[in-house]
Amino acid sequence: MSWIILKYLTTAGLVVLISEVAKRSDKLGALIAALPMVTVLTLIWLAIEKAPEEKLRTTPT
Repeated sequence: MSWIILKYLTTAGLVVLISEVAKRSDKLGALIAALPMVTVLTLIWLAIEKAPEEKLRTTPT
């Protein structure tokens, strides 16, 4: 249960960080938001949880 709470807090923190940066500079906030951070974060979570390799592939085989 604590693992899922950590994942939620990390993801929420990322959203708050982007929104705070966007308040100061809309262009920088948009640049950070456009980065594929959520995808990378998801792949990191799957790798840490030792998900099957099929779930970690980015291209179909």
